[in-house]
Amino acid sequence: MSIVRVKVKFFAYFREIFCAREKELAVEKGSTLADVLRQIIETPRQREELFQEDQLKPRVVIMINGVVVPAEALPTRRLEDHSVVAIFPMMGGG
Repeated sequence: MSIVRVKVKFFAYFREIFCAREKELAVEKGSTLADVLRQIIETPRQREELFQEDQLKPRVVIMINGVVVPAEALPTRRLEDHSVVAIFPMMGGG
């Protein structure tokens, strides 16, 4: 079994919800973004903030190495060694 290292960075209020600015994970090679999100969720509140039923909430933005990943790609987007996953709320303003 090969392992890849992934860094997950939290922004805005997600830092408070996940009690961290970032987490480093070692996951099995071939793991998807959905697998990593399941691994970082430790409480019902964390799950509630990211998902509505089994779908990523529309106001949550997930990026891998600076590129936005569409919600429908979570189950198929595989992570490479040293990938950086960023989780933050949709930004708005005017």
